[in-house]
Amino acid sequence: MLDDKSLLELCVSVSGKFEDDAGASYTDLTGNEDGEGISVGVLQWCAGQGSLQTLLKAIAAQMGWPKAQSFFKSDIQQLANSSTTDAVQFCKDHYLIAGSTKIDPGAAAKWVSFLSQPESISAQVALAANTVLAHAKREVTAFTPDYTDRVRPYAFFFDVCTQEGGMAVGQTVVPAVPSGQVPDVSSIVAYASTQNAACSAIWASKLPGDSLASLLLHYAYARASMARPEYLWDACSRRGTIACRGGVVHGSTIDLTALLD
Repeated sequence: MLDDKSLLELCVSVSGKFEDDAGASYTDLTGNEDGEGISVGVLQWCAGQGSLQTLLKAIAAQMGWPKAQSFFKSDIQQLANSSTTDAVQFCKDHYLIAGSTKIDPGAAAKWVSFLSQPESISAQVALAANTVLAHAKREVTAFTPDYTDRVRPYAFFFDVCTQEGGMAVGQTVVPAVPSGQVPDVSSIVAYASTQNAACSAIWASKLPGDSLASLLLHYAYARASMARPEYLWDACSRRGTIACRGGVVHGSTIDLTALLD
């Protein structure tokens, strides 16, 4: 099984295939397009949700505030201790181009240098391992206990956790398939054919002999069915493509055979 850093990078790379991302990057930066101030790092921790402040404290715990401060002209410790509202305003004042949602190039260079430090990367991995990656691991154990030695379930449930929050909506949880059973997913393939014939054909070609694909495709549809009806195919096609290691998502043909076992 992969170590946390390698597993995190794999999972981010798989999810990134649906967003036209190049892959896992610890120095990724996003401006205020979503109203969150700025978002940074491999999991896009953001000021508006408070997760950037948590990340900054985790990095400082490893490198110390004096070293952290050395990368910035702004008071990075003040940002780390700010409320979400104040943090968003702080980012607007110090890191964005005036009157724009884009990050100032000079500020971006400082953030990239800071985020590329070994302590920053280590803190990002540790924070991810204790949050979303830990959640994904729990889902793997709960829903695919026969496949904990395979990387595909981790990528699948990582995507579920980051996009949907997990396999539950409120108190309603997707029922786990009993260990050793392989669900019949022919109706799901038939449903896919009504949405995208090419995707359905890819899934149909991948399923024979791959019990893990059938199990994960079952979960993909079951979890997607708990969302609003207009989003069912979007969610199902995304997770079904991870399940089958290939498919069509948002009109793009995705091949994950090189990444997933």
